[in-house]
Amino acid sequence: MIPSRNFKFILILIWIGIIPDIPSKIEAFQGIMQPAFGARQAGMGGAFQAVGGSVMDLESNPSHLARVQRTKWELGSSFHFPTIEYNDSYIDQNPLKSYQNKIVENPRAVLPYLGIIKPITENISIGFALYAQGGGGGHFKDIKRFTPDGRTLNDTFNTVIPVIGEKNSAVEDLTFRFMTVKSTFGVGIKKGNFAFGLGLDFVYGFMQLKRTYQDETRSLTIPGGIRYQSDSAFTLGGKIGFSYDITENIRIAYSYTSRNVLPLDGTMHVDSYMPERSFGTRVSRYMIWPDKHVAGISYHNDRWIIDMDIKYIPWSESFNSSKFRLEDVWVRTPIGVETNAFQFNLNWRNQTILALGTEYKWNEKYKTRMGYSYGKNIIPASGVSPMLGASIEHHLSIGGSITWNETSFHIACEYGFPKKTVGGKTSDWTLSHSIFSTSEIHPLQYSYQKSMSVFSIYLGLEQYI
Repeated sequence: MIPSRNFKFILILIWIGIIPDIPSKIEAFQGIMQPAFGARQAGMGGAFQAVGGSVMDLESNPSHLARVQRTKWELGSSFHFPTIEYNDSYIDQNPLKSYQNKIVENPRAVLPYLGIIKPITENISIGFALYAQGGGGGHFKDIKRFTPDGRTLNDTFNTVIPVIGEKNSAVEDLTFRFMTVKSTFGVGIKKGNFAFGLGLDFVYGFMQLKRTYQDETRSLTIPGGIRYQSDSAFTLGGKIGFSYDITENIRIAYSYTSRNVLPLDGTMHVDSYMPERSFGTRVSRYMIWPDKHVAGISYHNDRWIIDMDIKYIPWSESFNSSKFRLEDVWVRTPIGVETNAFQFNLNWRNQTILALGTEYKWNEKYKTRMGYSYGKNIIPASGVSPMLGASIEHHLSIGGSITWNETSFHIACEYGFPKKTVGGKTSDWTLSHSIFSTSEIHPLQYSYQKSMSVFSIYLGLEQYI
């Protein structure tokens, strides 16, 4: 057993060691949220609303804190390994004006968590947890393209460039990263069969967007690219939770987590041959992390725990569009006009997620788990882009625990089945690659799609002290 006086120190060291790996690429699972938070929850497919007993109840339903009778620490992490395939093509009668791309990437994402629950009285407990909430992103290099306005390199730079100057071919690089981390302080109060909990969320977020163009030899940076980096964003949020034991074996629960408005003001650099634009310009914008409703019911006896959850996330209220407002009129539109404001139209739909999970206790040492969750794809054809991954619909998981003395080790494996999304002819991504001027508009000649699957491993360690 790990001595209690050293345990806090070990937790902090592990968290600090993992933080640098908070992913350079985070891909979508259910929207841009993980299907589960915590290794035990993941083994049950994320169905944990009416179960409780984990520090990650601070993420989902703080009322369960009141049912923990002894102080305990918990730490862990999820490790996600997506497979992402992006395809697009521009087809013209002239083969020299056509191109095709097929890119397959296998990034990784590491999302850690840790926390503590401490009883104050027989019916009141408090807790604290620090965890990666979620995010989205992608990174694609060497995408075959035309120059943003379709002109040759000679015309773009108003000079004669040997060998490649008469070409309008280019390569596009795209990087998008968005991340939120939460720390939650919570309290749970129990009276009879009823428990009530409150949580205060301190939220951190950041965003990065790069979209650049170069010639095929990567000798020249072509005007039209943008590079945006947000400032560190901080905001507050909260959650409430209820749970009630209907009988000795049946429990119901509900929780609500508020939305978070992240002020993502930052700096944008616009690729240009004008020296005065080399220092960047300030950007004003914000992003809303959506609120969440979760209801659950569980059955439990000496051997079995069975839980079913229904989650509702109103993505349409938060991810309808993403707007940027610059201090300077620097951003070029597809028709050649420059502006200080632009937006990405996402048009995400609201999502209802069903999760079902079971846990079986073989003896005091071993437990096994299995779970499944389904959430319909929230991204319409008009909102598909490489920047945010496909919203995977089906997840299947298995897991288990080993307990010795006062310590338990949890592990879960989860698979998100492949999901393909096809872009629409009126999406922002299509228009940005098929409009070259007011007279060169060809959205029917451009098509694209993206597919994704993900394999995940969750590890967790908890100890009573």
